[in-house]
Amino acid sequence: MNHNNKSRGTRTFVLALLLIPFSGALGAWSVPKDLSDKVDALNKAQRAFITSGAAITVIPESQLKHELATREPESLKKLMDDLITVAEQLGYSPERDMGAAPLNLTTDTFRRSVVTPPELREMKREPGPFSVHRYLYPESGVPTFGGAKVAIWPEDLVAGNVDVAIVGVPSNVSSGVRDARWAPDEMRALDTIATPDLQSLVKPFDVLSVVDYGDFAVDQMSIELSIGHITAMVAETAGTGAIPMLVGGDTSVLYPGVKGIAGHHGAGSFGLLHFSAHPDAERNDAHTISDRQAVFRLLDEGVVKGSDTIQVGLRGADVDASTLQWLRDEGVRYHTMAEIRQTGFEAVLERVQTEVDKGPDAFFVSIDVSALAPAEMIAAGRAEANGLGIEQVRMAIRHVCAAKDIVGFEITDLAPMMDLSRLSVMHANAVLNACLGGIAVRKAGLDPDFVHPLALDHGQR
Repeated sequence: MNHNNKSRGTRTFVLALLLIPFSGALGAWSVPKDLSDKVDALNKAQRAFITSGAAITVIPESQLKHELATREPESLKKLMDDLITVAEQLGYSPERDMGAAPLNLTTDTFRRSVVTPPELREMKREPGPFSVHRYLYPESGVPTFGGAKVAIWPEDLVAGNVDVAIVGVPSNVSSGVRDARWAPDEMRALDTIATPDLQSLVKPFDVLSVVDYGDFAVDQMSIELSIGHITAMVAETAGTGAIPMLVGGDTSVLYPGVKGIAGHHGAGSFGLLHFSAHPDAERNDAHTISDRQAVFRLLDEGVVKGSDTIQVGLRGADVDASTLQWLRDEGVRYHTMAEIRQTGFEAVLERVQTEVDKGPDAFFVSIDVSALAPAEMIAAGRAEANGLGIEQVRMAIRHVCAAKDIVGFEITDLAPMMDLSRLSVMHANAVLNACLGGIAVRKAGLDPDFVHPLALDHGQR
């Protein structure tokens, strides 16, 4: 057998292997009658390549018809050989390709690419927040959360006496819709975070020193490898005296976010108020950590106490008798949509406020946007039917942020691509603004329920 014949024989064998797994999915391709003579003139492997439908996985059907109609026989055979070679390279071969990409879960190192280059520390500037806008007002320039100034080092936060550092955590490796990594950028781009508190008329950015602290790096292949870095960065941020406000990312970042706060303030020293459709208390899953285990791990490891944990808005497939019993046994004060339906939101809100008031002096506030009804939060990564309204969530969050010391805040599971209207992003910004407004009201020395008289009545008689 000469080299060409041997190559053709090998190609025929590889082609046969290639077609086996695709034959059911591709289906036969019907050769047009006016082109059948051209196809019949090809060799067996080339005919099989065309009639099996494999050819149209590497060349558009219209282009295939054109080539069959216009090429001379030898040129057509050469084209088919070339296309078969392309198909062979695109297909899976056990002898050439790995069956799965290996992931080393035993490594204790984070991605090399996120290590901060020492050269950046050599840049000469005075510590403190700085503007990244070209003009006096932030309508033009680099988008930041609420048009805030930027800080990149802990000493910037200290020098600027920063109250709140808003930071993106674009994790995108947990359950739900895979678009949560873009939430920080979308919330920056829609500049609605700095609006005045609608009740007190306090402007959060006038009362508080607020900065955009950039994004924390995450490993998009493994939340396990991201946990240590996120935890350390949150603890470092809290250590400057600033309140870390985390913009996820999926809800798996709830665990390192709260753990990072505990790393600075101490485990069990603050409460957790968690708005979500999901209890995130999966106890038997194969994963080490995901959004579905975040609350379980925080309670199981003693990062927060069950008796200091409040959950609001629970519903859906994860809310079963076994999980609710476990939460009850842990001392968690949970509020389901069934309770809200039965007694009304105002009664439940009053109950939640009482639980907050009787709880620890400090709270971490977390909202998975799935807590909201899909009509008002189309872009929830793990959407559940029914749910709370945006104003209900804003009211509850504003109250706790005005009534208690807030050690951390987090909003997660916004998947912007699901809602091209940007309504979901606007509502996510409104939730973050509600907490900022509450913190500002507290710093201004006002009662949480204070209403500015101009906001309540026009005064015309």
